Amino acid sequence: MKDFKVFASCHNHSTYSDGEYTPDTLARIAKNLGHGGIILTDHDTVQGYPFMKEACDKYGLKTMMGAEFTTYHTMPDGRRRGIHLLGFDFDPEHEALRDFIPYAAGMQTDRSKILFRFAKESGEMREGVEWEDVLADHPNHNYFCNNEVFASFMKRGIYRYDEYDDFVKRFFSYRDAEREQRVHEITKKSYNDIETADVIKRIKAAGGVPVIAHPQGYEKYADELLSIGAMGFETRHSMINEEAREFFTNYCNEHKLYKMGGADHENVLGGLLVFGDECSSPYETSGIDEECFMEIFERKLG
Repeated sequence: MKDFKVFASCHNHSTYSDGEYTPDTLARIAKNLGHGGIILTDHDTVQGYPFMKEACDKYGLKTMMGAEFTTYHTMPDGRRRGIHLLGFDFDPEHEALRDFIPYAAGMQTDRSKILFRFAKESGEMREGVEWEDVLADHPNHNYFCNNEVFASFMKRGIYRYDEYDDFVKRFFSYRDAEREQRVHEITKKSYNDIETADVIKRIKAAGGVPVIAHPQGYEKYADELLSIGAMGFETRHSMINEEAREFFTNYCNEHKLYKMGGADHENVLGGLLVFGDECSSPYETSGIDEECFMEIFERKLG
């Protein structure tokens, strides 16, 4: 594994969704690591792409449009499974995505706004920040999660870095089923209603490439995901063990699919260094080599 040469990390999040680094910082770190490219795949938004493109031009790195969408698909065995779907090289202004991306981003924003209100009403959240402050602190954003809220509190010295985990667990965790039900009743929207097959069609209609993110555990569903239009699988990610990596690598080779991978929230590019933490998974397991990157950069497989 240590002999593997990472050319590009193609699954990364920035401050425009739930990442710790700005697009420029991500590109600079990638350059310092000796990479030749990097792709930003923020959750349900492409607001950070212009800044990533500008940074990559500055540092001499290759990049392309990217995003990660939260979707659900009912498998042949009847199980409803959550699928994180990466989209690459698509036109976000195409009619298939022009309204969908803001809708998906707005789903998280609506949830965060409501949870922020709940926390304020409970009296447990410290004073000093209003929702309007969060919006003002993050211009050009259309996706707001706990990260943006916490950043606004930190900016004013109300919470510290080492209080982040408790802040999220207390006010923004998905584990409180009753609270999530209240949110759903108010917003009338749920990621569970976003169909994987529909988003795949939208990405492809907009000229892009849909790839299944961190698919470990989905080996038995590979044919099903291929049948609804997936054009690749992540094969190099901290959540993919060697057995799954071998399976999906062979599967992609057999079916002429794109093999992708990236840091996500792990390793040097994942933002852990913000907290002074050690990387929780080997750097060599994240990112793809130059051959795999150029396959998608030049669209050699469709």
